[in-house]
Formats: sequence, structure tokens, C-alpha cells
Amino acid sequence: MDTKIIGQGYNLDADTSVAKELIEQFNSKRYDSFTCLVAFASFGGISALTPYILAEKERGVKVKIILGIDQKGTSKEALEEVLAWGVEAKIYHTQSVNIFHPKIYLFENTDIFTLIVGSNNLTTMGLVKNIECSLLIKDTKGEHTVHNDFYVYWKSILDGVDVNLMPITQELIDELYADKLIPTESERTDKYDNGRDRTSSTGASRRVNFNGAKIQRNPEGFVPKRRQVKAKRVTKTKNASNPSQPIITVSEESLLVNGEEVLIAEIGGGPRWKQVNFPVEIFENFFGAERGNNSYNIELMNIAQDGSLGEVEVRQAVSVRSHNYRFEIHCTETEGAYPGNNKRPIGLFVKIDNDQFLYQVLLHNHPAYKKIKKYLYADSSVRRQDELRRHIVHIEAIHALYPELVI
Repeated sequence: MDTKIIGQGYNLDADTSVAKELIEQFNSKRYDSFTCLVAFASFGGISALTPYILAEKERGVKVKIILGIDQKGTSKEALEEVLAWGVEAKIYHTQSVNIFHPKIYLFENTDIFTLIVGSNNLTTMGLVKNIECSLLIKDTKGEHTVHNDFYVYWKSILDGVDVNLMPITQELIDELYADKLIPTESERTDKYDNGRDRTSSTGASRRVNFNGAKIQRNPEGFVPKRRQVKAKRVTKTKNASNPSQPIITVSEESLLVNGEEVLIAEIGGGPRWKQVNFPVEIFENFFGAERGNNSYNIELMNIAQDGSLGEVEVRQAVSVRSHNYRFEIHCTETEGAYPGNNKRPIGLFVKIDNDQFLYQVLLHNHPAYKKIKKYLYADSSVRRQDELRRHIVHIEAIHALYPELVI
């Protein structure tokens, strides 16, 4: 029997995660059965496994998925993605106070099995980013093995005869959503995947302040699906008959947006205010940079006020000894003089991927400026009165405040 601990989210140099182990087992092509019993599932976690499940299904692998929906930990979109897999998939749920809470992943063939059991839910955070721990056991099958004990204990569920099991269908998903037993993906993310400490609605400062920590990146091959949205692109071309009047064309362009994180950030003053400084926690955890490493680049694309998209800007991460951590931005708004500390510009930075971002700069005369600023001041805390405000929110919060934003 082989065993090993799968640590995750803490010692990042180890580069281990349950997502990485799952991909390794799927890619091995040595198993003819995959079973999982998991409490919570998100669209990101489920969709990242879609290509592997479909490939295994094509090979004839038997796939069995048992998910829980307690505490609104599984989203409507996650269940719909599982339904699209076309495999044996059920929900386990009761009205009792105890909840369905296992996190079990089992690969097996005629002779051997690999079992992963621990704290990792079927979510992007649970499979990669949260600080988690699981145990992997690999052994041959037999009467006196963990494999046999697993099947004995969970027999009724695995055989599909437990009265609290329901096959996943679109009708069931719609009814669960109507009964408010499952949330949308955005509602689920706001509840579970925004782990940052929140301040009170009055904006009072925290009594206890904890440090931030670096977040583990997705392993190679683990690619959660992102929502596809439309953005306007305005292009100008020369008018041969009247050169002074260019031809303006407005078209829609699809953007893959992860639908989760948006950084709202006040931008500080000075003649070089296009060089936007950030706290080191945001510099590293949101933008993926590393203090002291000026070789890291991100890609930025500006959203103009008319909804048009600018060109891709490749920007270097700059960190200096004075503890400034910054990226430079260029857009129409930054071409003018700094408007003043009482009218600080607000930047909206939308994460598309680990190193790709959309951004828009709001000046004080923008229609959405007052709403965004009020929200930012209510939901962020500062240690000094002159400190710049920053807050990371779900995209739906921005849409509620600023519906016209094209993301």
C-alpha cells in the first residue's frame, strides 16, 4: 500500500493540490471507474474537470457522482454542468440537521484503486486555493482493505437505493432553485469564495487585523470555465470621400470573464498618477506579482467610457525598496492632471485570468462615481485617514452599482 499526504494552499513551493492529483489519475488511463462523494460543488471546480470526465467517458470509464446541496454549498450552474456530462449523477439530501459532508474521490480498476479522502470540496477553492489536506491511498483490492471498507460503509448510497438520493435532472435543478435550496454561482461565490474579512456596513475599522497570504495558482491543465460576455468595440476608419469625418463602427466582442473578482481601488495623486500603487497583498494575491521580482508582466485592456476596448497593454510589475508596488496604466482619463485628493479617481480592475485584466478609470464627474465611492468607503477599512481605499468584490456587486459597465 502506498500513501501520501496532499497538502494544499500553504507551502506553495511544494506545488501540490488535489486538482493536480486528480488530473494525474485521469491522465494515467489506468482506471475503468471513477466515483466521488462530495459535499459542495462550484461551477469553476466542476467545469475544470469537464474535459477529463468527457475523455474518460469516451474511453468507457464508469463515472458516478454523488453531490450534496446542504448550506447552499453547491450552485445551480455546477449541477447543470454535471448534468451535461451525461454520467450517473445524484444528489444526496435530507431535512435533518446533520449535513452530507464527505470529500471522497475514488479511482479503480479490476486489481487496484486510488482513494483520495480529506477536506477538499469540488470547487476551485477546494481543489486548489484553500489551505486543505487530504490523504491519498493506493493499494490492490481485497477483502481486508480500505477499498472494501469504503464499499461496505457507503453501500446503500453507492448502490443507488438510499431514499435520500435523487437523480440530477434539469427539472430537479429548477425546482431546487425555486425552493431556494441551491444558489446561483454568483450567490455561492459571494458566500463561500470571498474569504476576505469584511468590515461592518458603517465602515468602522477592524479591531483585529490579520495579514494576507499568497494564493496557490491553478496547476497546468486545471482550467475552470469562464462566463462569456459581450463588450462593445468602437473602431474608426478613414473616410475616402470626407477625410475629416472618419467612419465609426460599433461591434460586439466576446470576452471570457471569470465572473468573480473585481478590484475597486482609489488612485493616488501626483504628476505621475498613471503609476498606480497597491498594497503588497493586492500586488501579489490579486495581480499575481511577487515583491522584488520586476520581471513579471501582466496584460491590461482599458474599457473606455463609451464601452470600447483599448489595445492590450503589457505592463511590468514594479516593486521598490520604499515598499511601493505598482503597475502603470494609460487611458484617456490619465492624460489629464490629477483631480485632487478630494476627487480621487477610482480604478475598476476586472480579473480575466491570472495575468490578464480589464480596467476602467472613473473620474469624479462619471455617473457611477458617487455610487462606487460610497460602496468602497462602506466596505473597506483603513488605518490612516489619508490612506487609499481598496476592496475586492464579486462582479455582481459592480453590476448592481454600475449596470452600464460592459463586463
